[in-house]
Amino acid sequence: MELTLSNRDFCIYLLTQFPFAVDEEKEMMLSDYIMEHPGMPSEDWIEELSGKTGKDGQETEPWNGYTYVHQINPQVTFYAEFHPYNTVYFFNDIYLGNTGGHFHLSLLSWQEFKQIVAKDKYERSPLFLLLLPLTIGRNRETSEIEHAILEELRNTSLAFTEEQLQEVVKFICRHVVFKEEEKNILTHREGIGLVTNRNHSERNHQHTDEELVSINEIIRLATGKN
Repeated sequence: MELTLSNRDFCIYLLTQFPFAVDEEKEMMLSDYIMEHPGMPSEDWIEELSGKTGKDGQETEPWNGYTYVHQINPQVTFYAEFHPYNTVYFFNDIYLGNTGGHFHLSLLSWQEFKQIVAKDKYERSPLFLLLLPLTIGRNRETSEIEHAILEELRNTSLAFTEEQLQEVVKFICRHVVFKEEEKNILTHREGIGLVTNRNHSERNHQHTDEELVSINEIIRLATGKN
């Protein structure tokens, strides 16, 4: 299976991995919008990507879904495991988060995200859309984020109309930038690194110092900071 932006079904699937992407006025989530525009991939395709489920709807063992592998730099490799109803993310063997029922996503600042994807030299790479669900943006960064998402969507194999593109951009931006600005702030803790008060994050300020140092160190390596 080709896991690039040339694969229309894969692009559609990636857009369903933003659980905070909600239009409150329309009372609609991005995943619901995608079911209408342009429509979901077939169940057979999704099963091939994420693995089979049993009669109870649970993942069968052994898991037989796909893993996307992308070398960020010589020190860090990114992995995205596609499971039924859940994508799980890693830098090397360090867990970053997941999109499943007990999702953990809010992790990277927009600046860290940009530093990582800027080094992406692979043609038709999905890295931008794979890491974006893990990203936190500030309100003052909204225009820049919307523009970057729009340009990335135009680089996919999805035939959105201009109106649909703008709608999808707004959905995704709502996932990245919360209305409550205090939820968008990553603060520096001495000897630890960045922490957030978003509960669904491996950088949550209530995690142990050891856990926070570990996640901050792997993110530092991924961004290429000394």
